[in-house]
Amino acid sequence: MTDLTPWPPSPDGKRVEELALLLESDLFFVVKVRETLKHLGYRTQTARNLAAFTQHLQATDADRPTIALVNISAHGIDWQEAIRLARAAGVPLVAYGSHVETEAQALARAAGATSVIANSKLASDLPGVITRALQRNAAASYTDGQTTSNRTTEIKTEEA
Repeated sequence: MTDLTPWPPSPDGKRVEELALLLESDLFFVVKVRETLKHLGYRTQTARNLAAFTQHLQATDADRPTIALVNISAHGIDWQEAIRLARAAGVPLVAYGSHVETEAQALARAAGATSVIANSKLASDLPGVITRALQRNAAASYTDGQTTSNRTTEIKTEEA
């Protein structure tokens, strides 16, 4: 079986679990997501407000999140700002919420979410959702760091 999450060694050579940061106010949903993440080898940290979320994003080393998940259906939380902050910190972010909240989904994409999905998709395919978000973020980072001529050269090279 392939390990879906990286396990980087700490400076002392021991394995360190990756950290997933959740911005969520629904404690019942937190428990379900946290258990799934635990089985994937992630530690989780739950923030219930923007200030706590921001504090976790600014952490360093093993306490820096590898991925963030934000509930865009949460009331009273500035999730759009949370998405912008995660993007600025280089942390891939999965935004999730009700499938009928299409305006919130569009706002999450505009704010820079790596992935925007329905609650049902998060519940049914969390391992796949995380893997794809990490891959998209890596691909976007790679592409953003290149010039247009570099990208054109690579495309021509691959076609040859």
